[in-house]
Amino acid sequence: MQADPYSISEVFRSGGDIRYVLPPFQREYSWEKQQWQTLLQDIFTIYKEYEEEFDEEDKESKLPEHFLGSLVVINDGYHNNGTYKLVDGQQRLTTISLLCCALRNIVKPNNSKLAGKCNNFLVNNQEKPEDDTYYKLLPTNKYGDREAYQAIINDQEIPNSVKSSIPSAYQYIFHEVHQKIKLERTHPNTIYKVISNCFQVVYIRLDRNESPYKIFESLNAKGKDLSQADLVRNYIAMRLPFQDQEKVFNNCWSKIETLLQEKETVGKSRIGELTAFIRHYLATHSRILCAKDHIYIRFRDRCEKYFPKDSQFIAEITKLSKFAEYYNCLIRPEEEKEQEIRAYLTRLNKLEISTAYPFLLALYSAYNSQEISKKDCLHILKTLENYLVRRYIAGESTNYLSQVFPVLWNDILKEKSNQNIKEATEKLLASKRYPSDQEIRESIKKAKLYEKNPTGREKLCFVLEEINRHLSKGSGGYTILEDKATIEHIMPQTPSHEWKRSLGEDYETVYQNYLNTLGNLTLVTSEWNSSLSNRPFEEKKQKLASHALKINKDYFSQDILYWNEIEILKRMEFITDNFLEVWPSFGQTESLNKNHKKSPRSVTIRQDTIEIPDQTWLQFRVLVVEWGIKNYPNSFELIRESLPTHFCDDPTQEQSTKNWHKLSNGIWLSKSYSAKDHYRFCLRFLDILDISESEWSYQEID
Repeated sequence: MQADPYSISEVFRSGGDIRYVLPPFQREYSWEKQQWQTLLQDIFTIYKEYEEEFDEEDKESKLPEHFLGSLVVINDGYHNNGTYKLVDGQQRLTTISLLCCALRNIVKPNNSKLAGKCNNFLVNNQEKPEDDTYYKLLPTNKYGDREAYQAIINDQEIPNSVKSSIPSAYQYIFHEVHQKIKLERTHPNTIYKVISNCFQVVYIRLDRNESPYKIFESLNAKGKDLSQADLVRNYIAMRLPFQDQEKVFNNCWSKIETLLQEKETVGKSRIGELTAFIRHYLATHSRILCAKDHIYIRFRDRCEKYFPKDSQFIAEITKLSKFAEYYNCLIRPEEEKEQEIRAYLTRLNKLEISTAYPFLLALYSAYNSQEISKKDCLHILKTLENYLVRRYIAGESTNYLSQVFPVLWNDILKEKSNQNIKEATEKLLASKRYPSDQEIRESIKKAKLYEKNPTGREKLCFVLEEINRHLSKGSGGYTILEDKATIEHIMPQTPSHEWKRSLGEDYETVYQNYLNTLGNLTLVTSEWNSSLSNRPFEEKKQKLASHALKINKDYFSQDILYWNEIEILKRMEFITDNFLEVWPSFGQTESLNKNHKKSPRSVTIRQDTIEIPDQTWLQFRVLVVEWGIKNYPNSFELIRESLPTHFCDDPTQEQSTKNWHKLSNGIWLSKSYSAKDHYRFCLRFLDILDISESEWSYQEID
């Protein structure tokens, strides 16, 4: 490796022949107005220093310098000595080239000599304009970067189909420089001197035997904003032989980036589709879901260990491309051609199943390679839905699933030797904290399933929609809503005085315990939701009895005089009975829940041990939340969004404070729950903070 300080004039060989080619895997031109402004501010700051602070003698011998960073290039031996792959620095070099082009076009009518000097930084005059070798810098084809850049250099019209940011950069730079020259009497010759001689880079040249991606890692460890997917892309570029790059990019990586958009996010992780895909793909092999900021490192280490040869590495990228197609179908089921599989994937997506993607990728691969039949694939998808829905209704931790799914397919293959794959899947999932029928019945009575966030509501709507469909079983059809489903509270969220009177003296307890439980929730359209609002029960009952959905019509056509705790529990039983018919138990299970008969003495969270002075489960709940407030203050809004019924700003507005505890941050925490409920709440609370069950524990009194 050679590293030398170079001026921009030296980078472009002062007009001599040189060529910088961006490998096809490099990301598109991505600088925006903020970066363009910064570059221009640097130029005009140095310009001012040059003009005002240097005398005539120093202007020739002691130029002010400004460091732009590093350029990393490699000559891999497949081109002449004047051609280099630009490993790092494409954003800066592209912008400087656009700046030179703008200056050239501004001065061309009046200063042809300076225009010629600027042009020498852009093209190799000995080459033919129609050849790629004509251009000193050659961007990638991504988003039309190359097409736009060449049109600008040649002063031609840019095609409308181009999506590149390069035209916007050029237009902004041209306007700003032109205004400076026209209005502030800035001298173009001095601007040129600043660009060509004052701007400095560290010019790093690698030979073909070095590991350029390691240099790239070192440079980008300094805070440059690259996603994990960007780092993976650049690693692939550096690993591939130059003669294979274009082919692999066009056949594989381009397809991956077209299918999976980094600007769109996946699940609760809120990371881009491409990054999430690589993470889940790795988990199908490593059987562990790596940390979000370790994805690139794990990808690199896997490739270095298992695919040292070029042919092996290319085969792995080809496989990655195929799995990207599977992943696209998982997150966009409409892309799946097989109707029955598409239907199950659509249903599963309503349950927010991103943690299951490593397992589903392995399943998809086995199905597409005909290792398992379509019938077996459908049965496994149905079993998976059953497992996830029952855990959702039981309020079980989703964090636990990140431990289950990366290893599940491998475990199924091992178990398959003793029985068929359907039985193996059911047996294994039944052993992974699968709720029994009794636990489902207990949970539904108390589970506050209504959530304000759209994902939570979609899951709840899915459950109620499937129960409504089940009620029409055997009739040859079923009713659906004419508009998007919304959740209606039969006992309203803001009860009127009439509602409070009808609920009786203990209305606060009934309201607190049952408002957001399944017994008090149903499906209507938003129009119906608005019309029902907090109307008296008699009016709601009459309207729901005439509703098209059987889940409303059949139930509320019964003789129900009042809506109180007894009636809510009766409807709870009705919902539960049908729920267990839609998603019946497929195996004998161990109890998920501890009895919690003893009082808690202390709780330990990530090595922080907290004593519980009163030794009550309520205090256990409060102290866990206070630990979260202290250690994750910026995550509290996310917690409130995920557990909306457990927190409020001011309980005195609608009810008394006896069922609420005021936290240190001024928010109120609900407290009227059993020991088991307090424990299960803490499971969910810590799960939202990404703290697994293995990272916390509690001790009971002897």
